Parts: sequence; C-alpha cells; structure tokens
Amino acid sequence: MTAPTHAETKVSLALDAIQSKRRIERVIEAATALLDRSTTHPEPADRATAFFELVRRNITPEIALVYGGQALGTDGLVGVAGTEAVPPLPESGKRGEHAFHAGLTGAGGISGSVTAYYTPPGTLGLTAEEWQAAMRLLVGILGLALGGTATI
Repeated sequence: MTAPTHAETKVSLALDAIQSKRRIERVIEAATALLDRSTTHPEPADRATAFFELVRRNITPEIALVYGGQALGTDGLVGVAGTEAVPPLPESGKRGEHAFHAGLTGAGGISGSVTAYYTPPGTLGLTAEEWQAAMRLLVGILGLALGGTATI
C-alpha cells in the first residue's frame, strides 16, 4: 500500500468540494421552494404543512411539527403543553443519529415546535453539520412565513 501523492490528495479535496457544493445547492433549492410555497399559501397552517412535507420528502422522513392546532408526523405524540413535536419511533426501533429541535412562535403568539432526526447521508447526501445548517435555514424561513420567529 502506497501513500497518496500530493496530486492525488489535491484531486480528492477538489472532488469533496464539488460534492459539498452540490449538496448545498440542493438545500438552497429546497429553501427557494419553501419560499415559493409560502407566497402561494396565505394561511399559516398551510405554510406549516408545506414546510413539513418539503422536509419529510427531501431532507428526513423522521420529522414532527406542531403548530396552530395541527400535529403533523406525531402519531398523536405531543409533549409539553401540546406544543412539543415528538416523531414516532421508526419501525427499526432506532431514531436517527442526529437530532434537531426548534420552537416556533407565529403571529398572535401561536406557539409550536419542530423536531427531526437524521442519519447521514440521507436522501440529499448531507453530512450531519450540513443537515443541521439546512434545518436551521428552513426552520428560520418557516418562522418568518408564520409571521414570527423560530428559536433554535
């Protein structure tokens, strides 16, 4: 077994950078889609549903959202004061390797939360750090779309 040459190392780093750029582009596409959906859905509950579906289909299936009287992806599991989203345990009996949780406060003081779990590489091939950043971005957009904020 030989040690990689300097040129091989450079090529490997360049390929990693290209792959990372592609993953980030996919996240930007998801954020743009969320913004587009927010403008076409006037009701906050519809905007929350659009966010949930976008993340569930494209980022991680292990997500729950509670907001404004709706509980998505919870199978009836709702925590503290009915505002803590709790996704059900997957059939495998094991949650994703990485967790994300954010509180939501919308217009009129309506509160809720988002909880998600992720195991790399997932459908977009994101690393754990990229996934956390993507979730912060998307949940931040959701908070604004609800007329309030997200607390991460």
